Amino acid sequence: MNPLHWSAAMLAFAAAASFAATGASAASATRGKALVQHECVSCHAVEPGQQSPNPKAPTFAAVANEPSATPYSLHVFLQTTHATMPNFVIQSDDIDDIVAYIVSLKKQP
Repeated sequence: MNPLHWSAAMLAFAAAASFAATGASAASATRGKALVQHECVSCHAVEPGQQSPNPKAPTFAAVANEPSATPYSLHVFLQTTHATMPNFVIQSDDIDDIVAYIVSLKKQP
């Protein structure tokens, strides 16, 4: 590959990486909170200090503080059906926002 093609390829890669990073940072915890307050409160406590209406449903704060609750694992969870939950179809932008909200509940050490 000649140097000009190599530079163009690297520039394209950098632009794509920059676009992906911008999309990830555009997730809104505020919007995520509004979404879960609309869709999830019938079973889950979505704000810290609350108890879930359904005792079998974990609070969002408890979920956030699970060691396994990474942004990636939360994305996977929200895209997977579960026998104990309604079968919601959540748009990917909404998932980003919901994950941002849940991660915002994680207690800082």
